[in-house]
Amino acid sequence: MQKNKHNGVHTDNQLGKVDYPIASVLPVGKENAIPTQELVKLVGCSSARELQQYIAQERKLGAVICSSTTGGYFLPVNRAEIAEFCKSLENRASNTFIAIQSAKRALNDSQEQEE
Repeated sequence: MQKNKHNGVHTDNQLGKVDYPIASVLPVGKENAIPTQELVKLVGCSSARELQQYIAQERKLGAVICSSTTGGYFLPVNRAEIAEFCKSLENRASNTFIAIQSAKRALNDSQEQEE
């Protein structure tokens, strides 16, 4: 990430303070979500992938950064938006788990055929 006013150090070791440079520029409310490419430019990332890595880092540190299926990022305005975001992630995780299970079955079947 380039150095700019939105990019700070994630932690201040002297004060133990956590800083969220991405979250600090996000609007509040799903209806105000910033599209991914716009946020990439705003915070000085070189790609959407780099932005996603920074967002993942901030989330690990405790930031509640929501995203919508339309590709925008925002801070939740209320508990309902957090719940909706959680449900979306749970559905995605469930679909991923189903894909893993079918792939593992295929691995097991091919291993049995080789034996």
